[in-house]
Amino acid sequence: MKRFDWGTTANGEPVTMYELESDTIKLRVIDRGATIVDFIVKPLERNIVLGYDSLQGYEAGTAYLGASVGRVANRIAGACCEIDGTEYHWKPNNGSNLLHSGENSLSFDVWHLVPQSAKQAFNYDKITLATMLRSEEDGFPGDLRVQLDIIVNGADVNLTYRYMTSRNSVVNITGHSYFNLNGTAANTNEGRKEQSLITNHQLRLDAIRYMPFGENQIPTGHIASVERTPFDFSVWRTLGNSLNAYKEELAEYRGYDHQYVLRLPTTSKMFALPVNHRFSDREDMTKHLALCGTMHVADLALEVYSNAPGFQLYTGNWLDETGRDGVHYGPYSGMCIEPQFAPNDVNLPNFGESLTKAGTIYERHITYRVDLLNG
Repeated sequence: MKRFDWGTTANGEPVTMYELESDTIKLRVIDRGATIVDFIVKPLERNIVLGYDSLQGYEAGTAYLGASVGRVANRIAGACCEIDGTEYHWKPNNGSNLLHSGENSLSFDVWHLVPQSAKQAFNYDKITLATMLRSEEDGFPGDLRVQLDIIVNGADVNLTYRYMTSRNSVVNITGHSYFNLNGTAANTNEGRKEQSLITNHQLRLDAIRYMPFGENQIPTGHIASVERTPFDFSVWRTLGNSLNAYKEELAEYRGYDHQYVLRLPTTSKMFALPVNHRFSDREDMTKHLALCGTMHVADLALEVYSNAPGFQLYTGNWLDETGRDGVHYGPYSGMCIEPQFAPNDVNLPNFGESLTKAGTIYERHITYRVDLLNG
């Protein structure tokens, strides 16, 4: 692991960048928001995530590029919920909803490196970052403590969030990296550098169910089959073809921003992996985690695995950012697969998987695996 000073926040907090590396991957993470800045596939010399050049870009940006999102990712309807008979209210920031926990999110916090957590071995690099959100800061019941193991292991990037609240509360943490397997080299259009689009990506999702929306992009709570709908990626489809074919049906959202279901809701939490667990091979990983989906271009594929019950597919429909090297990120410049509990889970009957019990440790695991194609 290498570390670099990466500037100071507007509040005067120093920010550090950490570089982890294997034979296949070079990953750069900053402690502000526990954010993935660069995900470089070394044999192709290709950076496959969107990002900014500087800390100021991350502070000014609105798209949560690469950030760890929580305490509650996605939307809470009406910016309110009830926990243990008490109603909690927040300032809406997405129409009438609360999106990604508002102004006091894990995405904006400066995390710290856990002492003695850095470990290196052959083709393996690891650090652990940690932070705490206090109840009086974000308005949720109880303080939230989070540790994030970041491991680069061969062709895998493993993220393991372990979290605990001091009171019964609600937590829904995910990673918000925008992937573009074309790399982040730009095209020039009328003098402006534009990010190449993900419309050429082939996509297959391992979910045969999704959650239809009601009003304000909040799921109704109904779980529907993807069969014969715009949301069917159970077989390989070219993303651009689906966006065009279902343009009218997706017009309200400009594309995909929907929750897919891997398993039906249950009040029992999925097990936690042992601390510092290293998957010995693909078979070992698939025993513990579910495949969310796979995207690929001609020479590179990316698989996303998790222990979450579902994931949000977001095709960057509202992107409008000036990113790395002054490149403009417009709609469909990157794609997120965000493993998480259902949006507004805390307010949906028969869900509530995001509810936590005081003093209990929970875990969210996400793995990104790259695969070089054609040799």
